[in-house]
Amino acid sequence: MQNYGPLRQLKREDCDWPIGLQPKKATDLASANGARAVSWSRPIGQALFAMATIMCLYLGAAVWAGWADFRGAIQQMSLSTLPMAISLVFLGLGLRACRWHYFTQKLNWPVPVHLNVVAFLAGFAFTATPGKVGEVVKSVLLRTRYGISLTEGLGVLMVERLGDVLAILLLTAGGLALLADGFFFLVIATLLVAAMMVVVGVRSIYGAILGRIGTIPGLRGIVSRILLLFDVAHELLQPLPFLVGITIAIVAWACEGLALHIIIREFGIEASVLTSLCVFGFATLAGALSGLPGGLGSTEVVMVLLLTQLGMPVAVAAVPVVVFRVCTLWLGSLIGVSFMMVWLAFCEEKRADVTRESL
Repeated sequence: MQNYGPLRQLKREDCDWPIGLQPKKATDLASANGARAVSWSRPIGQALFAMATIMCLYLGAAVWAGWADFRGAIQQMSLSTLPMAISLVFLGLGLRACRWHYFTQKLNWPVPVHLNVVAFLAGFAFTATPGKVGEVVKSVLLRTRYGISLTEGLGVLMVERLGDVLAILLLTAGGLALLADGFFFLVIATLLVAAMMVVVGVRSIYGAILGRIGTIPGLRGIVSRILLLFDVAHELLQPLPFLVGITIAIVAWACEGLALHIIIREFGIEASVLTSLCVFGFATLAGALSGLPGGLGSTEVVMVLLLTQLGMPVAVAAVPVVVFRVCTLWLGSLIGVSFMMVWLAFCEEKRADVTRESL
């Protein structure tokens, strides 16, 4: 490990606790990791409330578009369309679960594949949070059972998000004609993501910056956690894990884009696959940048506006958008709640004997 000046003696366990609450001894750390209980009743209740709210909003959109027209459009859909779209969404989720497990194995986490997948999918119970930050729950679940550092989990989540953004930008590139300034937007966004990856990928850059910030009184504990987070991200941005991760991300998000393509073609839009991917990509990025829970509202508005540029009336365009979002956001939340129940019922055995080694 490189010398980061005043941070060089920090240990991994120091990076995972609020300032002033770090355990004094390794045995205290093991006990705290294993014994600290997390009450999930309130968060799960909030997730169920969010799902009900989302469904009410989509029903409101259907009424606005004209309930009779909406119902008629749904009835005209081919019987195979929804199962195909949902299957593609499930495939995308499964691929992203594989990426999560691959990343955790690169970090030598002692978690078997089936529990990794259950924890990953349980995180989708809280996907309707700003920037999907609720997905950090998967790291919390693994911490209670295996003593995994929450900061390490955040590092994996950061790499996942960077890969997701880059993958969606690449998928968006095929239909830039939909927006007048689309090429400029794509270039700027790609450069920003690339710059972030360079900073995180070069230890000498972020190490020097954080080393200096760590000399400021009162910031040492915070900087130590950021340093560990960046070290994890740095390890996962090496050529092989990066290529594996970005390949999986592209295929996984393309599955959701193809689900949108199948749905909008049912409503008479003869769009190419590249155009559908562009609509999906721009709407997804807009939802992420809005900071709204699950991108709710912003994703739908951008998607409707782009579909109108393909010749679909606004009221009609709302129908496939609602169908698509039910298949992704709402169904994803339902899957998350289901797997959260599975985890709490069968997987939440705490282990106080597993702790992470010091840096």
